[in-house]
Amino acid sequence: MQDTKNLGTSDGIADALLSLSGKDLAQLPHALLYNARYKVPSEQQNMISPYEHRAFAREAVTENPMMALPIAASVVPYQLYKLIDGKSRSTPSIDQVLQGFVGVGEGLMGALKK
Repeated sequence: MQDTKNLGTSDGIADALLSLSGKDLAQLPHALLYNARYKVPSEQQNMISPYEHRAFAREAVTENPMMALPIAASVVPYQLYKLIDGKSRSTPSIDQVLQGFVGVGEGLMGALKK
């Protein structure tokens, strides 16, 4: 990863995220990914959004396993909403759907470990 002195700028954050592998992005907390999406250029939104969806699902379900079913049930309809609405920062994608489901599974495993 790049030198942290450059992370104070939008370009620095974008460059740092681009230097991470998908495996690394999948481990980042939701808050970091969510906030990063306000700082990266629009062409990078689709790179970050699947991992943000995964982190959201993972953290919400770990905190409250009863959220597993509602979150899993909303993954596909949310992508359809984005397709119809057209105002999202990222375009709807199968990767966002898959990462959302993976996040639900990780959240359940995290809840079991608690």
